[in-house]
Parts: sequence; C-alpha cells; structure tokens
Amino acid sequence: MTRTARAAYPRAVIHDRHDSRSGLDTSLRKSGAGQHNWGSIANERELESAAFEDEIHDEEEVVEAATENVSSSPTSSEAEKPEIVRSTSSLSDDELEKARQFRKNAFKKTGEIDLTAIARTSAAVSTSPILRDDKITRSTSAGL
Repeated sequence: MTRTARAAYPRAVIHDRHDSRSGLDTSLRKSGAGQHNWGSIANERELESAAFEDEIHDEEEVVEAATENVSSSPTSSEAEKPEIVRSTSSLSDDELEKARQFRKNAFKKTGEIDLTAIARTSAAVSTSPILRDDKITRSTSAGL
C-alpha cells in the first residue's frame, strides 16, 4: 500500500497496525535457542555443559557445609532425649469406677446438671483403658 503525504505523518504511522511502532523490522529473529528464543543452537552444547558443571559445584558446596556441621566426636553428636514421663492417675480403681458410673448416669437425673462434678470425674475417661488396668484390657480384648 502506498502512503499519501498525509498518511506519512507520525501520528498516522502510530495508528497504522501494519508498521512496527518501534520502527524496527518485525522479521528480525533472535537466532534461536535458549530462554525466550535468545541464543543460538551452535552454543547449546556449551551452555548445557556449563549448567551441568555449575550444578555439580553447588552439590559439592552443600556436602562440604554438611560435613562441617558434623562433629568428629560421637558422644557430642548424640542428642540426649528427655525421658517420657507418664502421669499416673491419682485416683484408685474404686474411685475411677465410681466416676465412670457417675458420668453414665449424669444426664439421666432430672433437674440441674452438675457440671463441676462432671469436670471432676474427667480423669475416669481421660486415659486409655489399656494403660490403666490389666483387668479392663482383658475384658475389652475378649469382646473383640
């Protein structure tokens, strides 16, 4: 398409979608390879080998840092684990059984519900029956 004198003005060129706004040739290529088409296929092997060497170097640095943190003395590297202290119930077996019975019948009573008594008897149901009493363990395993 030929331009008239009026169409050659800069404002007209900006509005023309057929011409590049930057003034550069749109057929300019970036020569091929790499991220976003930068680089060339001729350099691809060099770029890949350099990236591989960088990766090996980074792994060596990580290994060196890990060996520096390790102590040479085996006694100093062992972490002392704190003992696990299990709390034993301060209630006897009879008190636990009474508390369980109370909790079973707490909502059956007519009238007001005593929430403080229910809270006091929470020790009866708070621990596993397997850890509390061998008799309870046998009765629950017999039902299985």
